[in-house]
Amino acid sequence: MMATKNARLGQRLKIIFAAALLALCAPAFSGDFSEYEKTLLAEIYDMRARSRQEPDYLASQKFLEAYHNKILSDDVQSKISDEAKLVFDNLLTLERWQYLWETDPKMNGLKEMIWTQYERIMDWNAAHAFGEQNAYLKLSSFDLINSTMQYMTRGQMIKLGLQEKKVYDKLLETNQNNCVVYLNAGQFYYNVSEVLSGAKPKAKRIYERAVAIASNAYEKYFANIFIAQMFLEEKDMDSYNKHIALAEAAIPGTPYMIFVKAVNDKGITLYEYALHPIKVKQKVFGTK
Repeated sequence: MMATKNARLGQRLKIIFAAALLALCAPAFSGDFSEYEKTLLAEIYDMRARSRQEPDYLASQKFLEAYHNKILSDDVQSKISDEAKLVFDNLLTLERWQYLWETDPKMNGLKEMIWTQYERIMDWNAAHAFGEQNAYLKLSSFDLINSTMQYMTRGQMIKLGLQEKKVYDKLLETNQNNCVVYLNAGQFYYNVSEVLSGAKPKAKRIYERAVAIASNAYEKYFANIFIAQMFLEEKDMDSYNKHIALAEAAIPGTPYMIFVKAVNDKGITLYEYALHPIKVKQKVFGTK
């Protein structure tokens, strides 16, 4: 029973749309990254967005694995800082893990794949002052840690969650026009709503801000999908349809939107899907 509760809380705390934030453009706060590193960061986001055009999760993972191997090549590694290496590995490892997890959450090797990266983050934090870290390193690390939480004890999850809350609140205060911060923070607050009073209304306000400040097609696409899920949960179908239409207008004809609408048409939000992917796939598509 405790293992089940831990898995559920871990799923609530994990960033539900890790496979979605992937598609945002490189954020403005890439800190002390060199111009080459900033170019690579933007390219990684492009590749993560490109992976969504693959026909299924396994094909997407294979595509990303090939790109990850390029980033891990001696030529690229010799030109980037250790901090940039960790950021890029966080982004690509999480993306590859997410696709495989969505295919089969019990797949052999999944825990080892993400836990190894989690330990790299913990080693880095032990050796470097947190306050001096690149802001995007913090966000990419939190994304990965949140997905790793399902393999932790409840006490570990709560401790890490409280640490994240402080950082997200600070980032919301200091990055009021950066959509990626609002998308990450909105997901965090939604996912801790079972254990933090007032978190869900705050998540909605954060998403509303994300919609308002979204400055490119990808930001508009995901900000509107995210808030649409909350309106679906509230059974406010007029608002749901409005935001889904805005998302479709931002990036027309994506396979991901076909999936989103199929799940939502059954009255199921993407938040619920992330908690019970196999059960939802069986209900919506008749398959695992």
